[in-house]
Amino acid sequence: MIKAGSSFFYMGKRCIVGAVILLKELPYMVTVSHIFKGERDSLIVDGMRLTVTRVLKDFDLALIKLPPECMVKITEIGSAAELEEAFLVNDTHIIRCRVVNAGVSLLYLGFRCLDMPEPGDSGSPIMQAGKVIGIISSVMLDNCMGIAISSVVLISLERYAGL
Repeated sequence: MIKAGSSFFYMGKRCIVGAVILLKELPYMVTVSHIFKGERDSLIVDGMRLTVTRVLKDFDLALIKLPPECMVKITEIGSAAELEEAFLVNDTHIIRCRVVNAGVSLLYLGFRCLDMPEPGDSGSPIMQAGKVIGIISSVMLDNCMGIAISSVVLISLERYAGL
């Protein structure tokens, strides 16, 4: 089953699904775009070879259209509560963090310096109260901070994607 936090493979490397959403009633996988070369790149998801449908460089997001017959769990989207605990979640680990600031398009996260996201965690969902509030895009190791694309952007993807 394809869901937020599950893995896929691109160029032999494990990558993370940030969310699974419906756009025009069709399922799409959302992850960060900086891991891809561009649209039409090939990846393996749940044993299926798929291609990147759309790259939204302004938001560091990529959309991958999923076949209607595949098993998916549509992601519940929430709103970030500032100065509250959150979790980076994927199929290999869970990392605690705190939402330091929540802007319209970005979330700023504070991590414990001894428990930081690892290479390959890009695209992982950031969750509060069981709902995805963002997708991790980058981490600054020198100050133990991270930046995530906000759920506000995820909610507006139909407008931005031009599908």
